[in-house]
Amino acid sequence: MSARAAVAVAVTEEIETPASDVSKASDVLIHVRYSPNGEIFFIDALPAQTKPRDWLNLLLDKAPDCYQVFAGGRGFFRIPQSRFEAIKV
Repeated sequence: MSARAAVAVAVTEEIETPASDVSKASDVLIHVRYSPNGEIFFIDALPAQTKPRDWLNLLLDKAPDCYQVFAGGRGFFRIPQSRFEAIKV
């Protein structure tokens, strides 16, 4: 086997979907969009009778490790389903 073929085999083996990606399929994805002044313009999964800022604060309190900041006034939560269900209660 040539060196090039060995590298191709190694790369192909790394591309296979690991078991941890299977659990990501059941994660709850929540997008947050901010206005230029920092106010929340949009947030997914907002419960009825809950203000957007209160919902964001609750998510940041219960799942801070699941939040990622993006450019352009956006943020993103990827929360495991079971953890999200516990937060909603």
